Amino acid sequence: MAGVAKVVLGALLAACVLFSAAAPAGAASTLDEYRAQGIIAERYDGLAEIRGQASPDADRLVKEVNAKRLEIYRQRAASQHVPVEEVGKIYAAEIAGKAPAGTYFKKPDGSYARK
Repeated sequence: MAGVAKVVLGALLAACVLFSAAAPAGAASTLDEYRAQGIIAERYDGLAEIRGQASPDADRLVKEVNAKRLEIYRQRAASQHVPVEEVGKIYAAEIAGKAPAGTYFKKPDGSYARK
């Protein structure tokens, strides 16, 4: 349990890093726009996904965001000696709190909830 507490603390401290690294410079508003429109959803594991059909730009953005997030999750997991999946779940809660209204969130059972 102490390991999970360390991850929580680390996640809170690194939240700013996550959001600055979540998308290329100038694209964060694009990520927010896609999420607000329901085109890009956030998942319970801290990654993003396309909902339905999307433009090549939205698809590219999801791939870039997920690559950057996974790198952060891997680094945090290695430093805290916990599974990457656990780190992603903690960051997912941070992402949910900061996502714009209209964002869809995919639950572990595959269903979606909208903010």
